[in-house]
Amino acid sequence: LIADDAPVTVADGLKVPLKELTWHFVQRHVSDIFTATEPEIVDAMKLAWKHLRVVLEPSSAVPLAVILKNKQRFAGQRLGVIVTGGNVDLDTLPWIQR
Repeated sequence: LIADDAPVTVADGLKVPLKELTWHFVQRHVSDIFTATEPEIVDAMKLAWKHLRVVLEPSSAVPLAVILKNKQRFAGQRLGVIVTGGNVDLDTLPWIQR
């Protein structure tokens, strides 16, 4: 049984539980799982905005945060990261103070 106990996170688009069908896929085909902290996700969003002028939705910033956190692991490799920003409310960006 796989619990539905996802934590509260800025990356709410990733808060889907692994069920029997998806867990089977992960068990058979995934060799590594990387994580990013909330501040790392927000920092990746800010980096993309600062250098690319692209607003990433938090869930889409997770791969960038992971790459930045694990630079040695990905050094010398060509990487592609698909980014999206369609689910961003510009009035609630996580680094804006209210």
